Amino acid sequence: MTSRILFALACTLPLTACIDSSPSDELDSNDATEGDASKADAPGGTFTYYFVQADLRTCASPVCGGVFYRLANATQTRCFDGKKADKCYAASSDLAGLGLGEVGMGKVTDALDHGEVLMRATIGYKTWTGAGQFAKLNAKEAWLAQGPNEVAGPLMKIEDSGVRCFTYPCPSLREKKLNSAITMDIAELQWNQSGASDRLVGTALDKMHTDGLIVSGYRTTVTGPAGDAKARSVTQFFFKVTDEAAPAQCYVGGCSGQVCSDRPDVITTCEWRPEYACYHTATCEVQADGQCGWTMTSELQACLANP
Repeated sequence: MTSRILFALACTLPLTACIDSSPSDELDSNDATEGDASKADAPGGTFTYYFVQADLRTCASPVCGGVFYRLANATQTRCFDGKKADKCYAASSDLAGLGLGEVGMGKVTDALDHGEVLMRATIGYKTWTGAGQFAKLNAKEAWLAQGPNEVAGPLMKIEDSGVRCFTYPCPSLREKKLNSAITMDIAELQWNQSGASDRLVGTALDKMHTDGLIVSGYRTTVTGPAGDAKARSVTQFFFKVTDEAAPAQCYVGGCSGQVCSDRPDVITTCEWRPEYACYHTATCEVQADGQCGWTMTSELQACLANP
């Protein structure tokens, strides 16, 4: 807890003289490598990460009905037949390796049916009688996107570097590029482009110290009393799926109806802010992180930006 407090203080001190937020990144190269299957279980490892999506075509199995997969941080993926393509097909998938119960598995299967899920997985094969061998995806971890944006910029696993400083910028975070051996220290994550609420950003920083945090985004340069340092502007971020139970119901509370929580009796002070009116037509429901929150639609984002 102490390290999180120190980190938060370091990242909120108003000492930054300049932030270069141009969308360029010396690490944004499509040099990802798939690695071997043994790397899929290495603690804190970064290899064998794929984006996976259900195949919703209606032709007969095993030709249809499996999953499509593509290597994270790469423009092409080597498929089971040895050829490279934008995405590959696996006729079957084994999700047992995720180690999830009903709650967690429900999150994963729902996400697969509606879009891509970031998974740590290995690619094996299964023999189908009369049809031959087809690729089989063996899942190890599942990560769900939390923000409203598309993935932009390279994907990085973020960790606390353990470095503590008395001035700013301080290389207190370590970023490890997925499907790569590249590791570098950075001074901060910048969340203003992520579309995330303050509550969700707080959850993300807590996840970084527990289940883990993966972000996409572009490197920037921050300047302060200690000189220049690299940072990353977050465009999208991912939480690892667990079996944490979701609230049974979400409630709107607070004096101005501005709070969305799992408690029906939340009371706040009665100061009025123009942005509170935006929540009157917003939806309070369980979010992708399993907690109650306002669903951040484009209409709500626009209203909050100009209440």
